[in-house]
Amino acid sequence: MPTSKTHEILTNLCRVLTTRQVVLFGIALEKATTAEPVARAFEELCSRFDLFLKRLHAQGNTQRGLIIFDKTRYETRLQTLLTEYRSGGTRFGGVKNFADVPLFASSAATRLLQLADLVAYALFRRYERGDTRLLDMIISKFDSDGVEIHGLVHLAAAGSTCTCPYCVTRRLLPRT
Repeated sequence: MPTSKTHEILTNLCRVLTTRQVVLFGIALEKATTAEPVARAFEELCSRFDLFLKRLHAQGNTQRGLIIFDKTRYETRLQTLLTEYRSGGTRFGGVKNFADVPLFASSAATRLLQLADLVAYALFRRYERGDTRLLDMIISKFDSDGVEIHGLVHLAAAGSTCTCPYCVTRRLLPRT
């Protein structure tokens, strides 16, 4: 398939995603920032999703959350980690709003995981290739409070001067 056609399809998929009532979460992690990149990314994802669910709970919506992953060799490790987070918390605090351990399915079997793959690809293009087009289209769907983006995390090397939406908002907002 020609590159132009691929870009057209991806752009159209991003447009569809922006018209739906979805809240996105994603982690871009430079492997050199941690000895265990999978565990660190998962901890960030769980903490941020749990905080989102806590905010919903405060508004009267008491639903629990469920994380569904594409099949991976990390399945057992991720299930164990969430169990640990539920009992002992993460470095960010307790995790209480999950309905169950993560579920794993084939992305070929579900369109929702294919949309998650699209989000992951948009993050990859932004952080590995410097191509912001796809992420720019869907950035408004990442969990945020209107000022600070909570659903997108970029774990960059210390001293980084990254200009991605996550890093910029962190530098602009006062820390208490």
